[in-house]
Amino acid sequence: MTLQRLVLAAALVASATIPAAAQGGAAGAQAAQAPDSRLELALTLFAGGVTMGKVDMDAVVRGDEYRVVSHLQTDGVANAFWKATIQATSSGKLAGKTLTPALYDSFTIRRDGTKQQVSLTYGNAMPRLFAEPAYDTAQWPVKPEDQRNTFDPLTAVMSIVSGSLAQAGNPCGLTAPVFDGRRRYNVEIKKVRDIDIKLDNGQFQGKGMLCQLKYVQVAGFRPTVLRDKDRYPLINVWMTTVKGGTREYTVPVRVWAETSYGVIAAVATSLKVDGTARRS
Repeated sequence: MTLQRLVLAAALVASATIPAAAQGGAAGAQAAQAPDSRLELALTLFAGGVTMGKVDMDAVVRGDEYRVVSHLQTDGVANAFWKATIQATSSGKLAGKTLTPALYDSFTIRRDGTKQQVSLTYGNAMPRLFAEPAYDTAQWPVKPEDQRNTFDPLTAVMSIVSGSLAQAGNPCGLTAPVFDGRRRYNVEIKKVRDIDIKLDNGQFQGKGMLCQLKYVQVAGFRPTVLRDKDRYPLINVWMTTVKGGTREYTVPVRVWAETSYGVIAAVATSLKVDGTARRS
């Protein structure tokens, strides 16, 4: 379970996918219109140096609208116990430092071939859930007041990379409130120190920050999970700031944690801003 959580943690920070996830959503008519700004990020997931899967994110801003698309695909030994393909999209408004989600869609195919579709639509700061098959939301409910003014998982990632929730001068100082249709939790990130980053794969080298990420479970979890919530390992993140023509993004290039399985990590293999590859 720790391994799955870390894989999902890496996906959330870097590409916004999580357990409830997966949808589709083609770019449609927007594809013909050039974006004002675009961030593309791909990471490979590892456990003990063995490839576990891949995850990517494509975030586009046009005017005051954003759209994020993410894919996660497990691979190698991960498929022996947790095989999944997840696609997710989110769209909404980005005005100044205010993010307002409008629609989240996700679609998951699991190891046994079962499928899960999830949609969250937003109105009056309150998400409305559609799930097929339907969730049992009564066993461990999330109160309406806990769902209000929350982000879907991809909008939470957008809030991190865009800096919309960050403290002034500290891109790693933020808390993102997330509701994924079943669970309510906060993603808390804090800065540890400034560092020089050099990825072993040569994909990035430059100034950055060592940050720590923590999940804080709020509701919708088994009681044992809530009782043991402080036992989950802290997740370490190397973050760097990259600038494009109209925006700058704070991007995770390495995410890892020490677990009973050893080091579980997600490492950037591609980073593009406005179509230009960034290695420094």
